[in-house]
Amino acid sequence: MSKELEITTKFCHPYMNFGGEDGCSDVVLKVPQKEVIKLQSVANSSSENKGFSASDFIHHADSFSFSFGLVLIFYLIAKSVGAVLTIFK
Repeated sequence: MSKELEITTKFCHPYMNFGGEDGCSDVVLKVPQKEVIKLQSVANSSSENKGFSASDFIHHADSFSFSFGLVLIFYLIAKSVGAVLTIFK
């Protein structure tokens, strides 16, 4: 049988009471050693890559939503000004 790595953590749900008094349960994840080696090699290769990270994605998603909202506001203003101008035409 292959060796396993055990990862133990607490799972807490803010709106439901699971497990103990504090609403948290202990969760144990057992990962085979072969899979851990694969994950480590992927993590090492991606750290060398210096590509698009999760924090970059969050930053770009925030700037996209701000830009989209700004364009939408200007579109609605232009549409309402156009409607007013067609009334006076």
